[in-house]
Amino acid sequence: MDYKEYWPPKEISHLVECFWTNTLHPDDFQQEYDFIIPDGGADAIFMLNGHYLREDEENSTKYLVDQCSFVTPFQRAVKVYQEPYTTCLAVRFRPEAIQALTGVTLGELDRPAYPLYEIMPELADLVMSQISKKSSEAEIIRRLTGWLSQKQIEPSANAIVTRFIDQTIQSKGKVGIKNFCGELQVHKSTLEKNFKHYTGYTPKEYSKVIRFNFLLNRILFSPMNLTEITYEMGFFDQSHMIRDFRKITGMNPTDFIEKKFTVPKLAAMAISNKRLYL
Repeated sequence: MDYKEYWPPKEISHLVECFWTNTLHPDDFQQEYDFIIPDGGADAIFMLNGHYLREDEENSTKYLVDQCSFVTPFQRAVKVYQEPYTTCLAVRFRPEAIQALTGVTLGELDRPAYPLYEIMPELADLVMSQISKKSSEAEIIRRLTGWLSQKQIEPSANAIVTRFIDQTIQSKGKVGIKNFCGELQVHKSTLEKNFKHYTGYTPKEYSKVIRFNFLLNRILFSPMNLTEITYEMGFFDQSHMIRDFRKITGMNPTDFIEKKFTVPKLAAMAISNKRLYL
């Protein structure tokens, strides 16, 4: 698996967290399917070659992604079926950027994914044109940057939402909502309303997703055993950790590790960089 992240230039850093690319190789496929892990973000994803079949068991839907799509925030892992050498390029947007670019908030988008032309038709046309010309990844990112720069949009960031996102990532998902509201002297319902509007998550849902990503990072890349990871991540006990892990993936950590999934490593690697984007 070749996964790379690219920092956006300063002029669009208020809109884009990062660009990322990924190519899967034959030895990445240990099972007939893989998982996409929720990471708290919203991405425009472009298939540079090939396609994949995405299966959302929670909503009993299955659909083919063969061009470009907009993936909204979601809470449970979804199965994907891909071919070797499938390459994709994506833009990971900041939450407040979506409303500024589209006039629609993440809280209003109730499907796990949309064809990109329904959300950002100009962006879909731009990138698909470059893909048809077989432009390089670097050239497509350059074109994306130019398109976003020309928009000259300044999103109206919500200070409460931004601060909660920052504290959640800094604390690896262990932020206390009650304490947070007390520090800022805001009512819990105010936080929840604003957070859902901008991110598509409730604060509790977002905290669980971020915590899971840090947990997955430790499980996949740390030499620590599950007991050590459990307490480092602030779980009451190992059964609590396993229960939360199963809610997102549908299996326990040991089975997950044994199956040697590849795509979840993207989320596990990306979460370690999130604090750098703040």
